[in-house]
Amino acid sequence: METHKILFESLEKAEQHFEAGEIRNGQKIVNEVSRSIRAEGKVSNKLRHRFNFMSAQSRYFNDISSFATNPKRNEIIKEIEALIAAPIDNPKKQANAIHGLQTKWQQLDQTSKPAGREQWETFKQLTDKAWEPCAQYYEELKTVKVSNAKEREKIIEGILKYTEEKSSRWPGLIELSKYLSQTFQLWQTFAPVMDDDFIKLKSAYQNARKPINDQIREQETKNLKLKETVIEQVKLINDEDSKVCIQKYQKLKRAYQDIGPAGKKNEPNLWKILNESADRFYEAEKSIANDELKIIESLAADIGKDGFSISKTKDQIRELSKTRKSPEFLKLQKSLKAFEGQQAQEIISKKITSYQDLPALLELDTIENTSIEKEIVKALIKPTYSGDVDKIKEAVVMMELMAGVDCPAADKAIKQKLTLEMLQNKFSQGLNESEKLKGLLLVIINNLKAKKLSAPESKLWKRAQIALNDLAKHLP
Repeated sequence: METHKILFESLEKAEQHFEAGEIRNGQKIVNEVSRSIRAEGKVSNKLRHRFNFMSAQSRYFNDISSFATNPKRNEIIKEIEALIAAPIDNPKKQANAIHGLQTKWQQLDQTSKPAGREQWETFKQLTDKAWEPCAQYYEELKTVKVSNAKEREKIIEGILKYTEEKSSRWPGLIELSKYLSQTFQLWQTFAPVMDDDFIKLKSAYQNARKPINDQIREQETKNLKLKETVIEQVKLINDEDSKVCIQKYQKLKRAYQDIGPAGKKNEPNLWKILNESADRFYEAEKSIANDELKIIESLAADIGKDGFSISKTKDQIRELSKTRKSPEFLKLQKSLKAFEGQQAQEIISKKITSYQDLPALLELDTIENTSIEKEIVKALIKPTYSGDVDKIKEAVVMMELMAGVDCPAADKAIKQKLTLEMLQNKFSQGLNESEKLKGLLLVIINNLKAKKLSAPESKLWKRAQIALNDLAKHLP
């Protein structure tokens, strides 16, 4: 079903997020798929296994995330305690180490649940104590923190200015989301700040972003209603011809896709409803396709049986429309082509056998073998016996030339002459290979001296027989 395909695609996106380190985005998608599967009820084992695997990954990252918050803060506290117990000889390196730990701590507060009061107080007291060996650098680092705070204030001012300029005519939510992401990345580069500034700036930053976030939600709500309208239009499609229904659905689906996002929580459910609304159109198509698959199975089973007709089978194949790209259809075509090749080879084999014994058919009243061309049969029944061995030899050499067979050294001059005539287009006179070969065989039959072949004629016919094997597909 279309819905299951969408869920597989969502799980692939989640995996891409995990691989890119975007854990939260990946976990959100896995949770959305989980809700969709519960709503769907019964799903395929393949989808279930895929979801279970991704769910296990999500739980694994939850464990990692849990380790990276409070346990990670405890680890930072231990590092501060280690710096207090064994200060670095170089005060500047000590200051840089403390600076790095403060940055880690503040980034944890920015990207996850803030530290508890007890943890915060412990970290602050230890940090103050760790600073004591490098007091001379404190003012320098304080200057850095104050500078970072000012840069963050500029970012907040920039967001407020952006809101003021854009609020009269907001951009699309994709642009808004991109802007918020870019400003957040910039915000992260200006850390750490003074502890007293951190809380104040964080609050101001969140308040500055709020109108943009509100606008994003407003646009998502608008898109949600538009997509719901498209879904209702799909539900109203009721043409008798399933093809017309599918065409209308696909047009509406394109319109649906042109609408912007409706929120990550809403999208999976909307896709599910949209696809379920169209399932009824594809059921009719699926039924026709199933009927065609049965026809294909029957045709494949009949190949080579008594009464089997290649032309009739091809006529039936042309009527198939829903399964032309299916493996079964392609296999049937391959089998039919192989059978045709086999039939053609059998015909060629019969012809080769018939033509190999032409001299034995001389002067018969009737020749029953229908594999031999009519004019040649007529010549065999009433040969002229002109007795021109040179013409026979020239015809045999020409056959060898057509077949790519080397002629005896004694006949090289004849071969060169015929080759030149072919290049000048005098010999062929626009005839195809089969017509040329028929003319050469008539020359041989009519220029024999008698019904019983002479020794030279027998040698020439043996050479002709060898050439005929390679010219089998051109036999008239």
